[in-house]
Amino acid sequence: MSTSDRQLVVAVVKGYRRVERVMEGFLELGLPGATIVDAKGMGQIVSTELPVFSGFRSLFPGGGEESYLILSVVATVQVDEAIGMLRDVCEDFSAKGTGIVFTLPVSGFVGPG
Repeated sequence: MSTSDRQLVVAVVKGYRRVERVMEGFLELGLPGATIVDAKGMGQIVSTELPVFSGFRSLFPGGGEESYLILSVVATVQVDEAIGMLRDVCEDFSAKGTGIVFTLPVSGFVGPG
């Protein structure tokens, strides 16, 4: 394993249509590798699976929409482009319940590219 000049881009995105647009955006940026995982946020679980808390639905906007976790290892020089695209697709993540994006440093990397 070697040291890496890469970042792990982690995004939680609401709605499958947005995920499709994110994947198209990654391809347009020349970023062909990402993993998409179905995810459930606290709002989804509290508002639908814990009846005792069902009255708190209004505290969790977007709780009914499907969530997806997107993971992609990206060269550090492309991180700003990737986040910019994610912000465009996800309406800047400014409203509650639209999702989040953050990066983590990758200290080692094995794989193509």
